[in-house]
Amino acid sequence: MEKITRNIIIKFSVAILITIILLVALSIPFGMIPPLGKFLFPGGGVWKIDDDVKNKEILKATELEEDVTIFRDKWGIPHIYGYSEKDIAFALGYVQAQDRLFQMDMARRVTRGKLSEVIGSDALDADKFSLSKLKEYWALESLNELKESTDPIDQIIYNELLSYSAGINYYIKNMKSLPLEYLFLNFKPDLWSPVDTLCFIKYMSEMLSWGYSDFTNLWLFDSLGIDNYRELFSLPYQIPITTEYGDYNSSELLLSRNINQKDISEAQEKTISELSNLFSRFIKDVEKIPLEKELMDGQKFYGSNNWVIGGNKTVSTKPILCNDMHLGHDLPGIWYEAHLINIDPLSDFNVYGFFLAGVPFPIVGHNAYVGWGMTNTGFDVLDWYYYKGINETHYWYKGEPKEYTLLEFEIPIKNKEAEIFTVKNTVHGPVLTEYVVDRVNTGVAADYLNDVIACKWISHNVTYETRAIYGWSHSKNRDDFNEASNYFGTPAQNIVYADIHGEIGIRPTGKVPIRDDSNIPSWHFGNGSLPYNGSEGNGEWIGYVPFDFLPVSENPNQDYLVSANQVSAGSDYQYHLQHPLAIDNGYRSRRLNDIISAKDDFTVEDMKNVQLDVYSIKAGNLTQYLIDAILTISFRTDLMQDVIDVLNDWDYQMDKEEAAPTIFYVWIEIFQEDTFTDEMHNMGSPRIPDHAILEYLTRTNASSTWFDDINTPEIETRDDIIKSSFMKALVGLEDFFGTEDITQWKWGIINTKYIPHITDLEPLAYGPVGVNGTEDTVNPVYRKSIWKNNNVTVSLGSGGASERMIIDFNNLNNSVSIIPSGQRNVSTSKHYVDQLEMYLRGEYHTQYFAADSIEKFQDEWIESTILFKAGD
Repeated sequence: MEKITRNIIIKFSVAILITIILLVALSIPFGMIPPLGKFLFPGGGVWKIDDDVKNKEILKATELEEDVTIFRDKWGIPHIYGYSEKDIAFALGYVQAQDRLFQMDMARRVTRGKLSEVIGSDALDADKFSLSKLKEYWALESLNELKESTDPIDQIIYNELLSYSAGINYYIKNMKSLPLEYLFLNFKPDLWSPVDTLCFIKYMSEMLSWGYSDFTNLWLFDSLGIDNYRELFSLPYQIPITTEYGDYNSSELLLSRNINQKDISEAQEKTISELSNLFSRFIKDVEKIPLEKELMDGQKFYGSNNWVIGGNKTVSTKPILCNDMHLGHDLPGIWYEAHLINIDPLSDFNVYGFFLAGVPFPIVGHNAYVGWGMTNTGFDVLDWYYYKGINETHYWYKGEPKEYTLLEFEIPIKNKEAEIFTVKNTVHGPVLTEYVVDRVNTGVAADYLNDVIACKWISHNVTYETRAIYGWSHSKNRDDFNEASNYFGTPAQNIVYADIHGEIGIRPTGKVPIRDDSNIPSWHFGNGSLPYNGSEGNGEWIGYVPFDFLPVSENPNQDYLVSANQVSAGSDYQYHLQHPLAIDNGYRSRRLNDIISAKDDFTVEDMKNVQLDVYSIKAGNLTQYLIDAILTISFRTDLMQDVIDVLNDWDYQMDKEEAAPTIFYVWIEIFQEDTFTDEMHNMGSPRIPDHAILEYLTRTNASSTWFDDINTPEIETRDDIIKSSFMKALVGLEDFFGTEDITQWKWGIINTKYIPHITDLEPLAYGPVGVNGTEDTVNPVYRKSIWKNNNVTVSLGSGGASERMIIDFNNLNNSVSIIPSGQRNVSTSKHYVDQLEMYLRGEYHTQYFAADSIEKFQDEWIESTILFKAGD
């Protein structure tokens, strides 16, 4: 989860490993590195760390009202039995801290701008940028709102947050040894508070909704012109998530206004170019902050799949719900599994789910009545504004000087005095211009040297996500679930639903701003997809799309629903929701719709196969074009014929043991590069179109001008570029594998997965291992390019499905799940990577959901027990 801290921590971790061999230094502290004698001496330091929890513990806690029993099963997953949810929350806090304390600690420090306190001044820019996003500020405001609320449910939630924090702190106060990472970094954890938990909501909102797509959009518009932009960044082959709003219109999704290149004046083109230059300079400076660069690089992982199948399409006649959320992979993983059971006779609270370690409510999961899963919507909930600055205290707004409002933060710094940091705010939000360090010498136009850059983000509000998540856990039907969903503001998610009553549904859920675009320039796209002129009052937020007007599908005629980050609704839907650059290319949704529409007798075993599916729609649609082009080569060699034979026999499964995926993917990457790079590089475009556009052009326009190589006098067509890119691929593959025996060109050799530890210490990592799939298969591996600098290279993928969950509403005890890590962040524990190894083999574990009482949890399932006794 804390992958974004890695670049800051890594140099210290490497220094530690080197220093360990210097035995003369055993009693000498070096900056943030602890005295190594203390660290290594037998009987203390690293030797005191427990691999796994004790088989049985009896603990006393005055914070509890009644006794609590915790059984850990053979995967280390806690099943917590208590007589109140408040006591259960205490116990959950304890076991999460016992398994994941360092992960929890670093996540809150990242969010609250407190890395410098334990790492030193090297983390100061990261802390300042994090504080400038106001995540901590609005988490505190949200906590105060919750604390002061007179609503009974809000008070229950607040008290559970207090109890959960108390459970974490019970562990911190009583732990006999610090986790390994604390010994490395030489600090101790602070006590936990409810605001730390609420910061996790802002953390996830940042991960899934913060970004700079408005600037990229402007850069594309500036470099390509509107007509090329419209052609190359439209959205072909989209199947809307919701079924009630017609088909989609790809150009409408990209541009809501009818803009023609001929209508853009030279003066407007100059303005667009100068703004593009200003913002590109801003991005280059922001990228120098390791946290932010990690966030930018990692956002390619943030897809997901979920789907639900109604009773008319299952053998059992009851729904089956599936979810696998795609995020970056780390050790430990982002998700923590737990099973919570209230055994009070008057309660039927029984919930199994995936928790963030640091949050007491399941983000996805199920109770005895309903289940839910999520994929990211890509809703456009962040707008960037630029203003004419006047001086250090004022800027222009609607023709008048406007004074900045100020927020002050104290940043503790290891081995130094704390620093007071001031965040300026415009009427829209925090100013981030100070991160543009040098405008004069980087080509920023004179008219923009004093411009101020600020943003307005959906997370700059008091939000009520805990109320929503709490409500889902207690829902008994669709009405209950909808009422709870009303409170879910950010990060907006496509929430799939099913229940024991046979109901199914999906609703893209979250707060989406409505902008006033009445006075924007004629060249501006509107709808928040380009930066706004804040001084002119452009793009003001005038409200939010009402919850009841968000797109929704319930019990559709097709009796199934699919979301894989594609477009939310068709062209008949009335509101703008998604940023065009945040919508997935559609390959996963196409495959899922193909599979699920094809039969009517699905089982849980079928759903496992679907989640593990690595059939490539892309390869299925494009391989024949490659074969046909090769057949026109007059000087075909035996190797070329071997390639044709392998491709003809291929079933388009991206299988790690096969050669065809390797040939296809090296070729498609070169084909993409050779089709677009010549023109796009010449135009100064920041990116090239993805494979969906390449597929569309290949299938519909063999003589497209994009296939022509502008560096040659000839006019090339599709088949010319297919052949030349194939020849490059062949040479590259021979060089890489060192053989013409193409049976040795296995996909798993170059398509690998490497899962780092959150500190980036290599001995704590897993892999690399060869894996099936690509970024576009239902079972994905988010990877790097395998064609770089005219050479085949190994891809070290580090993202994919961060959990897999299948809920069977015919028998909830038949539900299964898995995570790509383990429950414990202790590298010598049996639960460090036990589930990861199962995950890589395509296996799942049971949830023991039917064990809704202590007596029903069978002895053979129990690996360890904690009995919390209430009172002194």
